[in-house]
Amino acid sequence: MSTTTALREKIVARDLSLTYSNAQTDTHHTVLKRFDLAVHEGEFLSLLGPSGCGKSTFLNVLAGLTPPTSGDIRVDGDPVSAVRQKLGFVFQGYALFPWRTVRKNVEAGLEIRGMKRAGRRSEAERFLRLVGLLEFADHYPHQLSGGMRQRVAIARALAYGPEILLMDEPFGALDAQTRELLQQELLAIWEQSATTVVFVTHSIDEAIFLSDRIAILGRGPGRVKEIIDVDLPRPRDAALRHSPAFVALRQRAWESLSTELDAKPRTHALPEVHHV
Repeated sequence: MSTTTALREKIVARDLSLTYSNAQTDTHHTVLKRFDLAVHEGEFLSLLGPSGCGKSTFLNVLAGLTPPTSGDIRVDGDPVSAVRQKLGFVFQGYALFPWRTVRKNVEAGLEIRGMKRAGRRSEAERFLRLVGLLEFADHYPHQLSGGMRQRVAIARALAYGPEILLMDEPFGALDAQTRELLQQELLAIWEQSATTVVFVTHSIDEAIFLSDRIAILGRGPGRVKEIIDVDLPRPRDAALRHSPAFVALRQRAWESLSTELDAKPRTHALPEVHHV
């Protein structure tokens, strides 16, 4: 964790279920069922599971975008509908305004905060400096690489001042080298803050490298199958990925996931072990 404070539950989901119904066909599709999870204040927690297990759906419920069918989810003891201002969201698809410059995109987060126009420019530049993009402040999104656009999206989310940052596969569309660089940049930013992060990924290596804990989700309907503690030192660097402790965590996570993929547990390391 980025802080040394006692573990306090920031987010608590209890017996959460979500079912979509189609009245025309009289069919029902349950996405989440008896979903229980507690996220500690200031921790970095990753949701890892097969496609269709409800990872992104849970983020949408947590963000107040999708109401659950039953169960309860709270932030600091309050219903999510009352604390949306505490939440920031980073999507896989960047979600930048193409008609705004990089600076103006980051200022959008400050506008939501209600900051007066006079202070927005300097504050936006502070966050752009944090993600290493100050020199591109006057560029437009189409002039940036995919990795740079995602850094703008992260800067905008941070500028909003969230206590909780929700990240839905933010690096999923990037090449392997850029992805690993942004993972390290994200950790450097997070370690300077007290922000709680809930991060969705399909990558075992990414989950291990970033997280304090990993919630393994079972295949749909989504539920938390297992919590893995990532007892690796911080700060973390690329060399950690080749350590025996990292490899052991990779194997443990894969053995848990493989049963959800209708695959037999394997004893060899995953292809993700190879890095450039």
